[in-house]
Amino acid sequence: MSFSQNQVENMKVLITTKNGELLYQYDSFTEVHYPDNALVTGLISAIVALSSEVVFSFPREIEFEGKMLYFYIENELIAALLVDIDSPFNGTILPILLAEFKQVQETHQFSIHQALKYHNEINIKIKGSLANYLSNIQKNMMSVFDKTDLTDFDSLIKLKNVAKDSVLEGSKEFLSYEVICRLIPEGLDRILYGLVVGIPLIVSGTRSIVEPMIHSLRLLSPTRILKVKFWLKTLEMGYDIIGTNDIQNVIPGHNLVVINVDEGVVFGGRSSSYFKEIAKPLAGLTAMEAYSFLRSELDWIFQAFKSLNLKTHSKDSLPFEKQMILFELLNKLQT
Repeated sequence: MSFSQNQVENMKVLITTKNGELLYQYDSFTEVHYPDNALVTGLISAIVALSSEVVFSFPREIEFEGKMLYFYIENELIAALLVDIDSPFNGTILPILLAEFKQVQETHQFSIHQALKYHNEINIKIKGSLANYLSNIQKNMMSVFDKTDLTDFDSLIKLKNVAKDSVLEGSKEFLSYEVICRLIPEGLDRILYGLVVGIPLIVSGTRSIVEPMIHSLRLLSPTRILKVKFWLKTLEMGYDIIGTNDIQNVIPGHNLVVINVDEGVVFGGRSSSYFKEIAKPLAGLTAMEAYSFLRSELDWIFQAFKSLNLKTHSKDSLPFEKQMILFELLNKLQT
């Protein structure tokens, strides 16, 4: 299993003050001067300037210029990471990178405003952490793939049918996917990613819209039987999809998707070009057509399971993004 060179190289790491003063940069984008540092630091400074109360509730990741921007705030310093949507790197590495910066600062006892003088030493530390992070991802993926022995593949085939039957029991009110796409014009790929691999979804907004939306979203999960609460007055985690307006203390992130129906926005989760592509046709499909389409489209997951069960290594021929999806799904199944 290997990562493509672009996935490793296409990134920008910035460490700045809250005022936007650039202290350190690592830029490996092949496009010259793209994206511009001033645009990234300006955006982060604008977010910070909204007030500390807003910042703490603001998602630590946003889509920016067709890429993903992650940022981490610690006291007066901000670490930011800009990567391709399909990159294995995400915001979880930022505290590590900031710690490397601070270790060099502590060693040489310099003011943060003198950091540029120590750029080379900081750079060595940062690049070492990036390499270690990537190596750990590879080791974890290999470990999960190698120890997976799905001896009852037939049960997985049954699971697809059970998932459909359990969703359709009794009369249900559905929203068409055309309506859903109008209500939330961006972010359906993150919803699909969460439903397939097991990232919890919180749907907030007008209850009369939230509940039928959840019924419809359940059909977008042909790989897993979902635990669902259609409406809770008080938020309670432990479910795949939750309908509630009790979100004042919720912080969306890599492992939590929040869908605000009233505002038409999706926060958190993982963006994916693969799920962006398969989300496009959904607006023109009925609920059952969408289920059938996704069941067919995601059949590669079940074929990969079968291959793992037969002790073959066909997973190595999967594109990197599909390897990551399979990796996350296997992790969820084994916990």
